[in-house]
Amino acid sequence: MRAVLAFAPCVNPTYIPLGIASLSAYVKAVNPECDLRIIDLNIATWNRLIDRKEEYVVFRDFMQGRQKGFFDETQYRTHQATLKELVEIHDSYIQWARLYLEQNTLIDEFQRLLDYHSGLMMANDPEFIGFSVMYPSQILISLALAKFIHTTASGSAGFKRRQRIVMGGAMISALQSEEILKACPFVDAVFDGEGEAGLQMLCAGQNFSEIPGLVYRGTAGVMRNRKPNTLSLARLPLPAFTELNFSSYLNPEPVIPVIFSRGCKWRKCRFCAHNFSYSGYRRRNTAEFVDYLSGLSQRAGVRHFYFADQYVEATDMKILAEEILNRGLNIYFQIMGRPTDTFSPEILKTLFQAGCRWISWGVESGSQRLLDVCQKGTSAEAIRKVIRASCQAGISNLLMLIFGLPTSREEDFNATMELLDDLGDSTDAVTNSCFQLFDKTIFANQSEMFGLKITGREMLFDCEHDSVHSLRLFYQEKADDGTARPPQGPLELARWEHRRHWTSPRSIMEDLCCEHYLLYAAHRSNIGPASHFTT
Repeated sequence: MRAVLAFAPCVNPTYIPLGIASLSAYVKAVNPECDLRIIDLNIATWNRLIDRKEEYVVFRDFMQGRQKGFFDETQYRTHQATLKELVEIHDSYIQWARLYLEQNTLIDEFQRLLDYHSGLMMANDPEFIGFSVMYPSQILISLALAKFIHTTASGSAGFKRRQRIVMGGAMISALQSEEILKACPFVDAVFDGEGEAGLQMLCAGQNFSEIPGLVYRGTAGVMRNRKPNTLSLARLPLPAFTELNFSSYLNPEPVIPVIFSRGCKWRKCRFCAHNFSYSGYRRRNTAEFVDYLSGLSQRAGVRHFYFADQYVEATDMKILAEEILNRGLNIYFQIMGRPTDTFSPEILKTLFQAGCRWISWGVESGSQRLLDVCQKGTSAEAIRKVIRASCQAGISNLLMLIFGLPTSREEDFNATMELLDDLGDSTDAVTNSCFQLFDKTIFANQSEMFGLKITGREMLFDCEHDSVHSLRLFYQEKADDGTARPPQGPLELARWEHRRHWTSPRSIMEDLCCEHYLLYAAHRSNIGPASHFTT
């Protein structure tokens, strides 16, 4: 069978898509006769847009290292205005996609973009087309392209049949599959959960009714098959990036996403909606995974790796770091971590020696009461100790915060501010978000217990009265006097932004995308003692 698997816009131009590389590796290992192509439409779209203007080309040359000064903070900042302009154009694509889906109106420029996408995808007249949708910004454009192919390319001369179109990926698993199929007749089926085994079965030509995890349109209406079996990572080949051109991404050298484990070993945080696409927690064999890192380093000259794991436990990370050290690999990497006492100063030093240069810490709050409400499994005191020890080891720290968590009060906000004050000299960057209530999470399932009144659901688009919604829920909170109040997240976030503007130096690290953050952190460790780039 001829098949194509696409990664659509709009995503950062530094990100090399892990999902389609993982899926392709499995299908080709099990069914080597399948003619499966993977296409990163996202980076193709970025470069197509950049080629239009000389100033955009200069921006790309800088980001790809063809000009000197990538690690100069001032020069880097001068190019941010161009990046902002390019992002705004991509935002227009998303709005045009919604217009096409809802009103069947095609803006000329958007039609030219879809023609370009369609040409790339239909080059070998595929019998099956799959869309890997990992981020919210990809949903509307993926569906718009599916509609365009269904209504135009399939009916064109030279194509022998109508292609089957299937959607999958983390974001699709977070939507209502039945809603997609009802509102989008041009989509034949939707994958719910991990897709390797199901994709292989599709590429082998098996009937929809036989494929676990598939939701499809049958003779009796929308049909939902049983969930797929959980595959051991030992049965899954590691991702193959051979079809992707590393030099096309906006990095001075490749930063490759890898995944050591799937799922979350803790799996208790009441706000978390990240586990819907995974069957359960498991991790890879350490020696085989380090073999993989070594192979990419030797064959492709890759030195920087972005761990896409939800988080890696300290004990597992220690074993992995020791194996990297035993092999003598000269690499740098990033991980996400939960700041518990298990990250001892000794383990953090070992991580640094193995090449760890950046950890994104799920701090969430400085209030012990809110940490307990969230079932975070850590303490404010442990957070302080771990972040300081990580900094002392030479590792850059990014603290991830959530403002407006359920039952949040003034004293909780103040506790978070105190934590940030205490850790200011050990922190390189802070990312923050407002609390979002997602369906199927513990907070949503037990909303009344936490004083939350659900009032509706976010609508992504409405197509002839058939709406597609996300899992995001709208809600009100119960105030101390018993009355209903709007969510407090936006107010707390505004207070934090105002306070930071006047009292804290802003590090360039907060302006960097993930891949560039790792590059900066690794570069800094090579030019002297750990220090913080601030203005």
